[in-house]
Amino acid sequence: MRLEWIDDILAVAEHGSFQAACEKRNVSQPAFSRRIRQIEQALGVPLFDRATRPARLSPHVLDQLDRMRDLSAGMRDLTVALRDAEGRRRRRIVIASQHAIAATSTPEIIGRFADLDIDTRLRSANRDDCLAQIMTRRADIAFIHDVAGAQEIPGAEFLDIVQIGTETLIPVFARDSLDTLNAAYARGELPVIAYPADVFLGQVQRRLIFPRLTRVGRVRPRLETALTLAALEFARTGFAIAWIPEPLARADIKVDRLVNLSTTLPSLPMTLIAARLNDAPSPILADVWQRITAGA
Repeated sequence: MRLEWIDDILAVAEHGSFQAACEKRNVSQPAFSRRIRQIEQALGVPLFDRATRPARLSPHVLDQLDRMRDLSAGMRDLTVALRDAEGRRRRRIVIASQHAIAATSTPEIIGRFADLDIDTRLRSANRDDCLAQIMTRRADIAFIHDVAGAQEIPGAEFLDIVQIGTETLIPVFARDSLDTLNAAYARGELPVIAYPADVFLGQVQRRLIFPRLTRVGRVRPRLETALTLAALEFARTGFAIAWIPEPLARADIKVDRLVNLSTTLPSLPMTLIAARLNDAPSPILADVWQRITAGA
């Protein structure tokens, strides 16, 4: 697997279509399509469902996006380290952010210290991976969600933890597919997109959301994915209901592409957390931390 292959696949995942991805990758659409087919031929497996328009990543590829993001970030870090033979690095911090937060709140948070002469490396990962990167010093600061009633943040005794915002986990579904959803209701069935039990949002669903759905009908997990962005995309197609952080779904709700089902299905308040190791920070990190948590 080559780094440019990974970046091509991630471009489609993050921008939603071949057209948007080829613009991001600065190649023509025919050339980009040829590159994707070359990757599929080399791997011996199709990566996209071309029966839809636009073509979507296959579920087995969506399940590997976390690993691909980690590999891409790791290869770039290694390249920088190898080129930096004499240690002449500019001031830099590394931030690990949950995927949904990276797509919504993180740009505003990083903007709080944009006037400082600091380079920032942003790594998008699931919650446990973000915390693991802090504990192993591969990242300086983590942005994660927390929920009242969820399990305690792992390693909390070694961390400075500050609440820097609030969000709500809401159920959403495609507006133009509500008839399909109502038909499922009539059968006593609730089609949902589930997060895996070994990730934070999966634990939240199983402990705090799914038990509250028994009055609606039998919960049917039609798809399982660790990625909120993938869950959002499937909700847009009317495949099943997804629980998404509200800022991530806000634009689709505003244009009536998605409907917020919180009036009939449970939603859940979440806090937005900044975390770092509680040992003595470097002057750079102390300055950035003060900017991020000011007013918290």
